[in-house]
Amino acid sequence: MKIKNDKLFIQIICLICSIALWVMVMIQTNPPQERNITNVPVKIKNLTALENSNMVLMNSDKDNLTVNIKVKGNSDELIKLKNSDFTATIDVLGFVEGTTNAKVEVSGPSGLDINSIYPTQIACKVESIVSKVMDVTVQYEGEHANNYYRVNGTPNPTSVKVTGPRSVVDSANLAIATVNVEGAKEDVVKTVPVRIYDGKDTEIFMSVPTGNVEVTVPIYPTKYVNLKTSIIGEPLEGYELVDVSVNPSRVRIAGRQDIIDTINELELAELDISGAYNNILSSKEILNGENLIFLDLPKTPVVNAMIEEVIEKEFEYNLDEIQFSNLNEGYDINLPETDNEIKVTVVGTKSNVNSLKKDDISLNIDLSDASLGSNTYIIESITDNEALDITLNLNTIDVEIIEVNSDSEDNNED
Repeated sequence: MKIKNDKLFIQIICLICSIALWVMVMIQTNPPQERNITNVPVKIKNLTALENSNMVLMNSDKDNLTVNIKVKGNSDELIKLKNSDFTATIDVLGFVEGTTNAKVEVSGPSGLDINSIYPTQIACKVESIVSKVMDVTVQYEGEHANNYYRVNGTPNPTSVKVTGPRSVVDSANLAIATVNVEGAKEDVVKTVPVRIYDGKDTEIFMSVPTGNVEVTVPIYPTKYVNLKTSIIGEPLEGYELVDVSVNPSRVRIAGRQDIIDTINELELAELDISGAYNNILSSKEILNGENLIFLDLPKTPVVNAMIEEVIEKEFEYNLDEIQFSNLNEGYDINLPETDNEIKVTVVGTKSNVNSLKKDDISLNIDLSDASLGSNTYIIESITDNEALDITLNLNTIDVEIIEVNSDSEDNNED
């Protein structure tokens, strides 16, 4: 029994020695070495579970995460390795909003030692999915037809709900629906998509599309109409209303065709000049402007009522300054011998009277129905200024109509 046990012991010792010798030989012929394996893809575990909890991983490179590792093994094994032989993972299960460092786990072929991993952790930025409601702003492409006016479009619905990561939704500044109105002469109704932009006019792509809205853009014809005002009351005694003007005198309007076809002029509120003794400037609202849009009208129209003092001026004429017209051939006149002058009194507004000269008024007697002998004729005053009130201190004079003797004229000429 003892011999049998000794024999087994000797066999075991021999086996151990053989293995040791084999290992020594292998180490000398195929010694262990290290190798760097780069760009090992990193898989994200439980990403779906994170998204199901209304969270989203915001890392911009989450689909291309990689790590570098250093492995140790026999040179024969190392030379055959590829980065696809290794599996690197991070686990985002249970992550909350904010930035969390996820540990990188790497596994590879058996018989190899993974000595180092770089990076050992990956910072994972997680945000909650949130929503907010934004009003839709309508923008336009193209130009409508000439002599038409585009009214601001109305979207239906007027607002949209945007959904996405918190930082993206917080940066959303405008919800834009763009409508093409090129050449339009009537209302434009179109269904268009809504696009979301940040404060730097960069389009944002949301987790949930905002969808489409129907936009109605009214297109109205335009035309110019005059502005008209009404004056009530009388100025102070001794003063007179000279002129009334409106600034602007006309305005461009836009509206439905059936409405502006009925508008030929627009009435302004009345201007009361009772007791006035100088010019009056007054802003007046347009009265019949319902359902109209006023274009190129930066301020309320202004009515200017020009009021001037009434004054008088006197001119003196001699009898020989009277003009005689329509005297029949063969007749002549004899004027009475007198030193009396004809005084012409002119009454009118100050600017009119002060600019008047004596030559602007002529005195005339019409002799078309004259007969021989002494006749009384009416003296007429003639002027181009019809706004003046002219009176004469002498309205008639006696004029003798005589017959001219042609023979005596010839003798006189000899």
